[in-house]
Amino acid sequence: MHSRRASQAFVLTPRLVGAIVAASCALVGGCGSAPRPDVLHIDSSVYHAAFDAAMDAARRNGMPPTLRDRRRGVIETEPSIAPSIFEPWRRGNTSLGQALESTIAFQRRRARFEFVAADDHPPPPAGPPGVSGPDLLGANEPQIDLSEYHGDLELRVWVFVERAYSPGIRRNTWTRRKTTRTTIAPAELDGEPLPSLWWTPVSRDAAAERQLLVAIDRNLTRQARRQGESSAGR
Repeated sequence: MHSRRASQAFVLTPRLVGAIVAASCALVGGCGSAPRPDVLHIDSSVYHAAFDAAMDAARRNGMPPTLRDRRRGVIETEPSIAPSIFEPWRRGNTSLGQALESTIAFQRRRARFEFVAADDHPPPPAGPPGVSGPDLLGANEPQIDLSEYHGDLELRVWVFVERAYSPGIRRNTWTRRKTTRTTIAPAELDGEPLPSLWWTPVSRDAAAERQLLVAIDRNLTRQARRQGESSAGR
């Protein structure tokens, strides 16, 4: 009797594990997805709508915009704490691996949106002799007001993953009770208190970048469809 029950439990265990993995994949956005774009091409006639759609996509993902520059086409957001695997109802992870990583380490994400003219190529450098290559910093690049620009535009998104750590922690190799923290003299900080957490960029989340671009593209498609229906109904 006991051996039969044990064999049944052994047979059911892989099914249970498979169901848990499938549910986790569905909750964090799916283990596999269709190819998504790395850059979104838009027309300048819908630039303001795309700019608003980018801010809306950021808010829906828990990253409200803090910098909004329509002339330069730049949006930067507040960081959003990445949810752990025990918080599947929260957005922020695009795979099961990211959920596990955010469970082991305390991480957050912040996004940067950039609109640029499609034909805007960096000019050759105007520095001293011997300097070669494009002007990647844009020091000599003319300023373009995208709010009045006419032509094709490109939208790119950068999602940065930052990891938190506590400064001055001296961990003991045998027990956590003997873990201590380094005391830093106030003179070294110019009278400012030592922050309890420091955030260090560790990687980029390419899946989240494509997910934001898809959300913006869908928003623009819905707006174009509504405008077409309203024009047809007149």
